Amino acid sequence: MTRHASLAAQLAALKAAIQRPTEPIEPLKTNWSTVAANDNNPEELVDKRVERRWSIRPTLSEIEREIEDGETTYGFHVDESGKKHKITVAIGNLQFSDGTATEKAYTYGPDGKVVMDDVQLPVGAMLKTKEAQERTLGGDGILSSSGIYTKIYKARHPGEVKRRDPELVKRERAEAQPRTKTEMRQELADAVARTVSLPTTKVYPPGFPWQASNLRELFMGVEKGRKGESGSIAWQDISTHVVEREVWAETIASLSNEDKVTLRGAETAASLSDFGGSGHRRTRERRGKTRLLALNDNIQAAYKKSAA
Repeated sequence: MTRHASLAAQLAALKAAIQRPTEPIEPLKTNWSTVAANDNNPEELVDKRVERRWSIRPTLSEIEREIEDGETTYGFHVDESGKKHKITVAIGNLQFSDGTATEKAYTYGPDGKVVMDDVQLPVGAMLKTKEAQERTLGGDGILSSSGIYTKIYKARHPGEVKRRDPELVKRERAEAQPRTKTEMRQELADAVARTVSLPTTKVYPPGFPWQASNLRELFMGVEKGRKGESGSIAWQDISTHVVEREVWAETIASLSNEDKVTLRGAETAASLSDFGGSGHRRTRERRGKTRLLALNDNIQAAYKKSAA
């Protein structure tokens, strides 16, 4: 420790002991583990894929086809010095900027906020290109976030089941006469009484309800939220908190009775003079500083021994 180091830096171990965890364990709920995982086995990653598939148009095959079969159209561009250059403005259906074309894009405005603006494209930039997320992919070949549930429970996804035309259903409901529950019960009883033999019961294969279409919403207990409001707690986080408490408990227990008394006083003391006994204020502050530095060294040594 350097001579001119601050007292707070010299009492780092004492500060950590005062702030040691004593409250109930409330580990962070997050999508990411707070413990580093450096066990990526290349053999386990062979069949993994990217999380999203992006739709980029034109595709490489479309570009190659236009280059091979398309007709090349040339134009001219005048640079800042006034020099005229011959440039390619089209190859088949592929179009390129001549330096004057613009497209909508996000940029920073005068106030620093992101705004939509017409951005000028450089010479040769391809025009009318599109890029968008095509679908979300799972790591093991499951093509949607709902696919994992249909695979585990072996049930059909509601999106794969045919249903009646929504407009027809809406129209039938609007044309139907309102009836009370009593009238509907009586109508059902009359229909059963008129039926000589009831039809056989048809059992359909297992399936999920039509709503919500995203099956993840039906299993909130196993979901992890983006802001930590839901989801499970990683066992590594719980283990880390438990071990940390055990180490600090062993550290405090190994201190002498005098150090324990000083530590309890440090948690509520207002100044260094509270540890200096009797005498002049400066003398008491000097004694108090010496006692706290000695306590800090003892805590540091005990913590290293407990954590070893």
